[in-house]
Amino acid sequence: MKKLKYLLLILCFSFMLTGCGKKETVEAPIATTSPLLLEISKEGTENKLYLFGSIHAGDESLYPLPDYVLNAYQNSDAIAVEFDLVEFTKDLSNQMQLLSKFVYTDGTKITDYIENDTYTKGVALLKSAGLYTSMMNHYKPIMWQSLLENVVMIDAGLNENYGIDQYFLKLAKSDNKAIIELESAEYQYNMLLGFDMDMQVYLLEESIKQMDESKENMIALYDLYKKGNKEDLEKLVFEEETSDAYTEQYNNELITVRNQNMTEALEKNFLEGKNIFCTVGLAHIIGEGGIADLLEQNGYTVTIINK
Repeated sequence: MKKLKYLLLILCFSFMLTGCGKKETVEAPIATTSPLLLEISKEGTENKLYLFGSIHAGDESLYPLPDYVLNAYQNSDAIAVEFDLVEFTKDLSNQMQLLSKFVYTDGTKITDYIENDTYTKGVALLKSAGLYTSMMNHYKPIMWQSLLENVVMIDAGLNENYGIDQYFLKLAKSDNKAIIELESAEYQYNMLLGFDMDMQVYLLEESIKQMDESKENMIALYDLYKKGNKEDLEKLVFEEETSDAYTEQYNNELITVRNQNMTEALEKNFLEGKNIFCTVGLAHIIGEGGIADLLEQNGYTVTIINK
């Protein structure tokens, strides 16, 4: 299986810190983008499943979305997301409870687990984005690695308030449309915490090493996302196959297992006769072993919709 490029979690993971970037109202008169939309159908059924890959941060140039995307949403009975990020951000108690799991409780600090050079570079990067406080010294490496996602996002000029999942969640709530949670915030947090300390340190070190490349990739990725060419997106998001143990574990937990679970949940709802508009991280939808690929293997027809 091809591996996911590091620091492209903006395409596959709803767990990102909230409040990064100035909140703005999305207003634009004419759709100028053509993001990828896949229509899923099955012989003998009349309902449809639409797969619209989410990017968890964007800017005003992403909106308004084209009519073919909004029509698919309007024609659906429910939307499916990784989890209801809008409701989660309202529940401060749950946020604090989950975030507390990332804090050392045995008196140790991150400097007890990482090299001084890694710590110094990490602090400098976080400070550059206004994300560093002394409290960060008590957080585990996987939290630092997640915070660096926000550094890349900010440096690339993107804002979580323009994220596709947030956009459709707010729209669905306004329209009283059913919301299907394929995962939960707790699941995503616990998945990250499931990585042992060696793995967490490795991910942090790799994130720091690849910061410049990650910013370039994210800018290129955002441009390709708005154009919606499936082959170009897959080429950028995924790298060649690898046998590295850490990378194998990373991909298995972050992509493979979750793709299978989300596909099963979507198929269950589809077979109940629901028309579903699914917007989860784009990296879950495209590529070998992605949701579209798994559904096609199960006998579904996948059609690209671009008008």
